[in-house]
Amino acid sequence: MTRRLSRGGLAGAAVCIVLSAGVTAAVAARSASNPIPKGYTGVEAKLPTQYPAPVKKKGACKIGFQNPIAANEFLSYLQKAVVAQGRAYGCKVITLDDALSPDKQVSNMQQLLAQRVGAIIFYPLDPKATTPVLKQAQKQKVPVIAIDASFGNTKAVPLIATQVWQGRDIQAFLQAQVLAKVKPNAQLGLIGIGIPVPAIKYLNQREAFWAKKVGKATIVGSQDNPSDDVTGGEKAANALLQQGSSIDAVLGYNDPSALGAVIAARGAGRTLTIIGINGTSDGIAAVKNGTLAATVQVDPIGIGSQTARAAYSLITKQHLPLARIVIRPGRLVTKANVGSLASWDAELKRVK
Repeated sequence: MTRRLSRGGLAGAAVCIVLSAGVTAAVAARSASNPIPKGYTGVEAKLPTQYPAPVKKKGACKIGFQNPIAANEFLSYLQKAVVAQGRAYGCKVITLDDALSPDKQVSNMQQLLAQRVGAIIFYPLDPKATTPVLKQAQKQKVPVIAIDASFGNTKAVPLIATQVWQGRDIQAFLQAQVLAKVKPNAQLGLIGIGIPVPAIKYLNQREAFWAKKVGKATIVGSQDNPSDDVTGGEKAANALLQQGSSIDAVLGYNDPSALGAVIAARGAGRTLTIIGINGTSDGIAAVKNGTLAATVQVDPIGIGSQTARAAYSLITKQHLPLARIVIRPGRLVTKANVGSLASWDAELKRVK
């Protein structure tokens, strides 16, 4: 199976000197500004937010990074952070675009193994499809670092050395918190993704859970975005509005889906409270102008730098065993704080 989507919500190494002060400061600053939300007691509450800083050592190294879809703004910045952190360790980073295709993800991993990278970072699209090539990586003694390889528990994932979570449960909790304030007892519609990406399916489950628990919302229906962009979000929202005339709020799994819901609501002459996820430029602009009630901004710079740090530590055998999971919590963005956010470009410049 090969499927490609145009935009998205989705989110070998080794050589020499301690982690730079700039990187340490950037990671520490982001961690301080993005604490575990008050009142959140889920599975992600007690996870570490960063790996120990490895010491740079002599020797050449290569990291392979597989971007699930490089056209996505969030994932583009995540890739830039992996490259920047890898270079800080003196490593060459080979980047490949999986184009939201499980088949291409497998072939790209095979390509990286053929190029003898020291470690691979990837975002699983279809865990079953990658199992054979992950076994190949294990046989070649190439550690694989994942982004969101599991959800809901902290057990080890077979064939994965360590992973970084975006904090999908926290994202859903933050959406529910703001929903409870701006639209209590909402009649809620959910927008998910049209292919079975495990991270997004889990997110939708947790959106439903927290919206009911925190916001006392009623889930009226859910629809999938078939193309992972604004147009697909509009289609999904139109279907939701036809499905439930009582819907007065929508949670999108990403900002393009949320913005598509805005278009659908205007076309139908409906007023909806709409909340997104990602905190990309379009989502931030929509919060500023009041189009979106809020968005949850993810942390591509932290995720990228931490996965590169894990790759380097595994190759140079430092701080082993690494934590099974590191989490980079998102932050809620509303009109009250949108003007004070540091840009991803500014955060990226500190990764040196």
